[in-house]
Amino acid sequence: MTQTITMSALYNKLATLGFNKKYIREYGLPSWWDDELNDKPFAVLEGAGYIADNLNVDLKSLLIPEEEVKFNPLPHTKFKQHNSKNKEHPHVAQTLASRVAELISYGTNIEYKNLPNNAQTIREEILSNHKTVNLESLLDYCWNQGIAVGYFNKFPKKMKKFAGMIQWQDDCPIIILSANHTHRTKFTFDLAHELGHLALGHLREGILIDESFEFDSKDNEEKQANQFAVQLLLDKYDNYLGNNKFQNAKNLAQYIMNFVIPKLPNIEPDAVILNYGWHNKNCFGLAMAALNILEVSTDGQTLINEYLADKLDWDRFSDENYEYLERALGV
Repeated sequence: MTQTITMSALYNKLATLGFNKKYIREYGLPSWWDDELNDKPFAVLEGAGYIADNLNVDLKSLLIPEEEVKFNPLPHTKFKQHNSKNKEHPHVAQTLASRVAELISYGTNIEYKNLPNNAQTIREEILSNHKTVNLESLLDYCWNQGIAVGYFNKFPKKMKKFAGMIQWQDDCPIIILSANHTHRTKFTFDLAHELGHLALGHLREGILIDESFEFDSKDNEEKQANQFAVQLLLDKYDNYLGNNKFQNAKNLAQYIMNFVIPKLPNIEPDAVILNYGWHNKNCFGLAMAALNILEVSTDGQTLINEYLADKLDWDRFSDENYEYLERALGV
């Protein structure tokens, strides 16, 4: 086997899983890999090991020419918000994110503390140290509770993706957020939603995948997680703006500045705007435009992974795992 194996053959096999050569070079192989090694069997064998490790691929199935390449098996998974028009679950994205969750777990030394089962108690705990429940204060709370949080979205193009994932790893939950948006307030809701799943006992082992977040979901657990997130962020002020109409985004932003912030000092104004857009779908675009006016910080992914990078014990990783995690997390 080691006498005939070539990198070209591995590329062809991995293509059946949805990986192109560019993605494999960027995330599967170490940075020192050179194309001159592509036809050297022992070098390719070593490269295959890196690919299998980083991309969560079964090494034996990758190396045996007549065997169909496959991913490593994953724990039982609950999929949420499955779009009935698209029968495919985000299996490849899940598998890649699962490997990142494993590495995060390996690189952290935290102990999970059971969560209160209601949002109000958690909100009060957060407000005892912070003015509002925002992305920073919620990240602080999660990490203090032994819940690691990361952002990962480095998937092959045209691959079905997901919005959020919880993976139990070594008795601790790892939350991976993956949505394409950048606003901090959106990630605050996403994180609060996943925290709701944990607090309400929706996942005690294995993996839960939120393929998307929908305010009007018909899934009972999704409804509960949404309600949990809203209460955590907004206390009793869900749908605070009702069905009020605003001329444009600037007027909405001004109303928030002049009438909402003075009355609700412990509520993030951006959360009020996002909540308004969710309750009034025909005004969602206007709400997002107002959010852009008010919020300077559109670095939600960066903030999440800055927290993560600071918590990781990077010395625990091999050079290759260190390099892969840096690239995967963008830190």
